Amino acid sequence: MHTAHPRVAIPYVTPGDMFKGARGATSRIPSLRKVAGYGILGGMAVAGALEWPIAVAVGVATEVITREQAARKRAEQAKEQRRQPGTEPPVRTQAAQPGQTAMA
Repeated sequence: MHTAHPRVAIPYVTPGDMFKGARGATSRIPSLRKVAGYGILGGMAVAGALEWPIAVAVGVATEVITREQAARKRAEQAKEQRRQPGTEPPVRTQAAQPGQTAMA
């Protein structure tokens, strides 16, 4: 009598794999400070202290400005890293073409 033993791949999940996925998910969650600010804007709109279009405009403008400042800061940091000594690419010399002779 023969029995079948199918090969089944068993996924091996490491703790690093789990944390990598969690880091990606938490990077999209706004900070507590932002949530509080948007909550206050929403509360003011509900209470009638602000009209809802104004509250939406303030929230959108705040998010756009915050993202723009973060992008500028990242660009500045990248520019500084390129400027640091020792991180410059090596200088390339032009190789002799076939038929050219090297001069001493």
